[in-house]
Amino acid sequence: MATGPLAGAQPNSVEQSVLSPPGAGADNGHAGIEFRDLRYFAAVAEELHFGRAAARLYISQPGLSLAIARLERELQVPLFTRTRSKVELTEAGTELLDHARGLLACLDGAVTRVRMAGRGEAGLVRVGVALLAEPAVAAALQAFQEKHQAIVVDRSAMVSERLLAHLAEGRLHAAVIHQVPALAAAETVAWEPLRRGRLAVLASPGSQLALREAVSLSELSDQTFLANPRPLAPSAFEGLKLICRTYGGFDATVLESAAASTAALDTDWRPIQDGTAIQVMAEATARAVRPAHVAVVPIQPPPHYVLALAWRRDERAAVAHRFLSCLRSYRDRHSWTTTPTLRRPTAIPARA
Repeated sequence: MATGPLAGAQPNSVEQSVLSPPGAGADNGHAGIEFRDLRYFAAVAEELHFGRAAARLYISQPGLSLAIARLERELQVPLFTRTRSKVELTEAGTELLDHARGLLACLDGAVTRVRMAGRGEAGLVRVGVALLAEPAVAAALQAFQEKHQAIVVDRSAMVSERLLAHLAEGRLHAAVIHQVPALAAAETVAWEPLRRGRLAVLASPGSQLALREAVSLSELSDQTFLANPRPLAPSAFEGLKLICRTYGGFDATVLESAAASTAALDTDWRPIQDGTAIQVMAEATARAVRPAHVAVVPIQPPPHYVLALAWRRDERAAVAHRFLSCLRSYRDRHSWTTTPTLRRPTAIPARA
């Protein structure tokens, strides 16, 4: 029987000692057992033939016999009974086979997951989505999860300013936010347009606005605009005032809601339903979240809404860049940043 090194049995960097840590003493009875030994054992146990098992493992038969003998010495029990005509598992061998298969499966699974994580194909990605932005990007988020089922998406919903703060603190990998003025001042955050589209007005069904197919922003100068509380979203509040001045030529009257606007809070919509105020948001979002008996009227561009895809400039996580790449690809395939057009609005009918 050969006494040299096992042919084809160079130690794998993954398959090191499985039953004891490196450097453990030999008096524990299993200091030298490695995943490689279990793989050799499992091959023999499944083939019940040393020659076939050696061929399957691409090693020499004498080398395989040496490995099994060494494993039996480490465990201090025979694993096989051998005769000239057959090889059979002992009771101890049968017990070891069950455990060896489980350990090898765990190892293979761990190696696969680690390699996938290194390529950004598995792991956890923490993503923030601004309030009332999800309907506009839901399709892209769903496409990402369907394509990368080994990646767990931990999603948060909050106002854009808070998402920017979480990005800067490293608590998020990426965020989909409204293009608020604070975005330009976030030095540690990089961003690019993800979706551009038409704005729309949510208005009371009994209002003159509800009769319109579309309006221009300048025609809303006499309206009161509902917005999130200024202390919660100061940049968004100022952004609303800015677009009204820039594109409508007026200083907007703003009514601050009692809480941040979400589809689940009916109290947010009551000022709209009773005609006290209107609310401006992305048209796709407005149509998705509007409550019953509220009209959605598109605003003739400009302005447009812009949703931004943001991330930390020093972000290194492969899973984060996988997410960013997937959303960019979806955006480009669906022309999400193409400037939308709308026919010119009809005038508001004069009141009787």
